[in-house]
Amino acid sequence: MASYVIAGKADDPAFARTEHCAKLIEAACPNVFFQYEMQHPDNWKDFISAVLRQYDFHGYSEDFAGPLVWTHEGELIGGSSDFVQKVCMEKFGIRDPPSMSDPVFKQIAADNLKQVRMKQFREQHGPPFAEKCEAACVAATGAGLITVQTFDERRRIVSRGASLEVWISSSAAAEHATNRETFGDGRPAEVDSSLKVCVLGQDTGSHGVYLHPRPLCRKQLALVPEWLVLQAAEAKAAKAAAAAAEAEAARVAAVEAAAAAAAEAKAAAAARRAAEGKEGEDEPVFEEEADPAEDAAGAAESAVPEQAEEPAAELLEIPPRSLVADSDADLSLPDFIAAIEVMQGVGGIATWTGLRGGSEFRNPIDTHVQVLPFPLHSQGEDCPLRFPLELLCDAAIRDEQNTLPVFPFPHALAPTSLPEAAPESKREQTKMLAQIALDTYEVLKHHLGSKDISCSLAFTPSWMLMMPLSPPDVSSAAHEVWLQFPPPPACCLCGIVAAPSVAPGFPETAGLPVGGSVGRMVSNRAIEERIPEGTPEYDAASREVRISARILDLPTEIMAVWASPPNPAQA
Repeated sequence: MASYVIAGKADDPAFARTEHCAKLIEAACPNVFFQYEMQHPDNWKDFISAVLRQYDFHGYSEDFAGPLVWTHEGELIGGSSDFVQKVCMEKFGIRDPPSMSDPVFKQIAADNLKQVRMKQFREQHGPPFAEKCEAACVAATGAGLITVQTFDERRRIVSRGASLEVWISSSAAAEHATNRETFGDGRPAEVDSSLKVCVLGQDTGSHGVYLHPRPLCRKQLALVPEWLVLQAAEAKAAKAAAAAAEAEAARVAAVEAAAAAAAEAKAAAAARRAAEGKEGEDEPVFEEEADPAEDAAGAAESAVPEQAEEPAAELLEIPPRSLVADSDADLSLPDFIAAIEVMQGVGGIATWTGLRGGSEFRNPIDTHVQVLPFPLHSQGEDCPLRFPLELLCDAAIRDEQNTLPVFPFPHALAPTSLPEAAPESKREQTKMLAQIALDTYEVLKHHLGSKDISCSLAFTPSWMLMMPLSPPDVSSAAHEVWLQFPPPPACCLCGIVAAPSVAPGFPETAGLPVGGSVGRMVSNRAIEERIPEGTPEYDAASREVRISARILDLPTEIMAVWASPPNPAQA
C-alpha cells in the first residue's frame, strides 16, 4: 500500500491543487493513503525547516514556499509539479489533471485558511461557544438538571394580520405562588454548577452564562453578572463561618459546664463525708467516671456526618436582579456586551423584564437577561421563520417605522445595527453594537415614560423593542390580578405569549361575558355587580378577580393587562 505526505501552506493554491489531485488518486485507488499537513502561513517556515532536517532532504532552502511531497518511508517526491507529473500522471494514470490557473483553487485555499484559523482558535481557546452550549446542554439534560417547561396547549392565533402563539400552562399559577413564597424576600436560587457554560464579557469576564434549569425552549441561557454571584458566595461563606463559630462556642460552653458540674458534685460529696465524720477515711472506690471534656469532644465528633463516597454537587447561588430592592440595578454596557457576544455565538433573541413594583413571582434566574435561541416557535423545522413576528419586525425596520401594528398598547421599536463606517475588528464591532444598544435602551425609556420605568425588552444585534409596564402597588386591589395573572415573559414581544391557564368562572358559566357591557377581559365583582365605590362591600368585591377564559385567544390582550397607558407627552 502506497502512502504519501503532502505538506503546504493553507492559503497556497498550489497546495489546494496538489490536494485535489491526491483525492482523485484516492477515488481511483482506494489502497493509496495520503496524509495532509496543512499549515498556517505563519507556521510554515518552522515546519518545513524541521521536515528538511528530519528527512535530510537536499535542494530546498528554509524559504521554500511549498508544497512538498514525500513518502512515509522518507523518499522525496518533490514539489507540486513533481507530484502531479511523477505520481498523479505517470504512476497512477490520472490524465488531464486540472490546471493551476483554475480559479477554484484560490477559493479552496481561502477555505483551507479559514479551517486552519478555526483549528488554531480552538487549540488556544477551546471549542466555539455554540459547541460549549450544546455539550453542556446534553450533559445537563442527561444528568436531569434541565427540564424544559411543558405546556398544556400551544395556540396559533392571527391578530391584526400577524401570527402569534399562546403557550398555556396549568402549572404556571402554582409555580408563581411557590416562587413568591420561596424568593419573594430576595433570597437567591441555588443552581448546579454544571449549568454554568462559561464566562463572557470581553476582557472583564463580566457575566456567567447559565443554562436555564426550567427553559421555555432548549438551550435557553441566562446571563448573570459575576459580581452578584461572587457577592452571594461571600455572604454564604461568612454565614457558614459564623454558624461554625457559634457551634464551636456552644461546644466549649457545654464542656465547661459539664466540667463545672463534675467539680461541684465532687465538692458536695467531700462536704457530705465531712459532715458524716468520715473526713479522714479513704474515699470509696467507684468505677472511674469519664472526663466530661472527653465526653463532650466525643459527642461533637460523633455529630460530624461520615464523608460521602462521592462529593456532593456544587451549588451556586443566583441572586435576583431586583429594581425594587436596588433602583440602580438597571441594564448597563457590560450586560449588552455579554448578550451580543452570546447572540453572535448561538443566534437568538435577548429578553429582559425589569420590574419596579408588584410582588416578585419569578425565579431569581428569570430576573436576569435571557437569550432564547432560534427557532423560537412551535411550528416545526419546516417553518422558515425564526420567531413569529420576524417578518413584521423586519418590515417595520425596513420602512423606518417605530411601532408594530399588531400591538395596540404603547411600545417602541428602533434599529441598532452597525453604521457603514464600523470597525473591521469583530471585538470592536461587538463593543460598538453594545454601546448602540445601551444608547437606544435609554432613548426608548425616556420616549415611553422615564428612565425609571418598568418594562419588557427584546433585542437582537439589529433592533430593539420595548413595552412599558405598570406594576400595581402590593396593597391595591389590582395586585390581586397580578397574583393570578402576572405579565408574560418578555418573549411575548417576539410573538410567543406564555400564560397561565384560565378556567371559565362566573359570569361566563352563566352565559354572560366578563366585564358586562364594557367587555373587559379582566374584571372584578365590584365592576360586574356595579357596586359603588365607597360602600362597605366595595373593597372586598374589588379584590374578587374575574378573568375571562377568552383572553387566551387574544394574545395582545394578555400583554395589555399590565401595559402602561399611553403617555400624553409622546408625539
